[in-house]
Amino acid sequence: MKTPSIALFTLIKKMSPSEKRYFKRFGLLQQKRDSSKYTLLFDAINAMEEYHEEKIIDQFKDYDFVNNFSEIKKYLFQQIQKALRNYHAQNTIDIVLYNYLTDISILYSKEMYSDCEKLIRKAKKLALKHEKWTILLSLNEWKRNVYRLSHDVKGVENYMKNEIQNDKVYIENLVIEQQYFNHSLEKVIHLRKNGPNTAFNERILPPQNEPFTFRSKRYAFLNDSMLAYMNTNTDQLFASSREDVAIFENNPHFIDAMPKQYMIALANIQDACKVYKYNQYFDEYFDKAQKILDKYTFDPEFKVKETLFSLSMKCLIYSQRNDIISLKNIRKELKKHIAMADKLGYLTDDLSFYAHFYLLKTAIILEDYSEALLFYNTCLQLNIGNYRPDLQMETRILGLIPHFENQNFILLESLIRSISRYLNTKFRHMTIGMDLIDLIKRCINLKNHRMCDEETLQHAFSEFYHNHIIDLDMDKRSYYFVLSAWILSKSSGKDVAECVEQIFNMDAVLEY
Repeated sequence: MKTPSIALFTLIKKMSPSEKRYFKRFGLLQQKRDSSKYTLLFDAINAMEEYHEEKIIDQFKDYDFVNNFSEIKKYLFQQIQKALRNYHAQNTIDIVLYNYLTDISILYSKEMYSDCEKLIRKAKKLALKHEKWTILLSLNEWKRNVYRLSHDVKGVENYMKNEIQNDKVYIENLVIEQQYFNHSLEKVIHLRKNGPNTAFNERILPPQNEPFTFRSKRYAFLNDSMLAYMNTNTDQLFASSREDVAIFENNPHFIDAMPKQYMIALANIQDACKVYKYNQYFDEYFDKAQKILDKYTFDPEFKVKETLFSLSMKCLIYSQRNDIISLKNIRKELKKHIAMADKLGYLTDDLSFYAHFYLLKTAIILEDYSEALLFYNTCLQLNIGNYRPDLQMETRILGLIPHFENQNFILLESLIRSISRYLNTKFRHMTIGMDLIDLIKRCINLKNHRMCDEETLQHAFSEFYHNHIIDLDMDKRSYYFVLSAWILSKSSGKDVAECVEQIFNMDAVLEY
């Protein structure tokens, strides 16, 4: 049996409330006589949390249109698209410019060359402002045709004098932007598949020209930030991410034209702020992100996902600041948003993993090891394939902690064998993970031989802290601060949250 298409359901669920209102008020006017049945169908699909076509057909079994339901769905889908084009006609630069091209084409077909030329000039001004090189090339093509058929000798001379050179510039700009984009895309794929601190074989040659357009500069900043992330260069990561935000803010019309890209830039800088020395800047960028989410019309799914990301980052920031009250409050808020995203069908496996990963880390800081174990198991059960294997590896390492604290020693032995194979295969650079495994194996062995009292355990952890933690540089302390704080806690008898501040103190000295 053929699986029903869920494209119509997906489109309806991704529409904002204002888009839905617009469609029902204006988009359905074209149907007139049949508008009521389309309204009923639209509302029925919109009310579903998951798409079940057989339920829809059963609900409308008394309506004649169920006999040709696939065509009805296709027609409703097309009408929604038309309504959305009209709704966004004055808000989206690409739609505005393509509407100009449509109007120019119509005027040209009517041989209204003078009006056509006026519209071309108007469209070119807007296209130049937003660096839409392909549109500019199309507009110049229309200009050539208008001058040729209208026998405008002066216009042709002007075109030959200026626009031929302009076309070369537009093409060059396109090529440079493409080179920078492809150069950064290679690193995006590498990070998604392998994570940082892994061997990277660059196959796409870096661009020879300096970036000078808005987009080529953005792609250059993205490239630099990913290189910095791959090499654990936190200063360069923060600087490049900050420049990416700044170029938007220095060209605010690009924020209006592509607010989603600006949100992505703000997400990147928030992620860069999770390094301890830069977390003082987090609140500034978090607030900017919230204002952008409130100001612009995004689809509901995007808003939920961006909020989940920011809340996850906020958990980490409050952990580093040892602000336990705020941490507990934001964790509650994050859990509510996870439940809401799940109910709305927006919680993808990779997003769920990301949020639960930070709930796992912060549960360890709060020493709620039963909850930490719950989040650890949730992360392992998600089907995320090769997405961020570095975070998957860190999750497995952190998962040893709640198992150890809950004294699941038999299960730990099995987990240690599995994690050791994984570390030796792909993550030899995570030496601290192998060292932690050796420490836990040693502690389990002591317990099995009944040679392990609190003093013996404390000495083992103290030795590990002095040999593997205390000399870490600040970047590594930021990356491993949860693990490091837990080790220090077991060494000193202090709370894990209390040890976080000491971990970030370069002069930290273990008190006996």
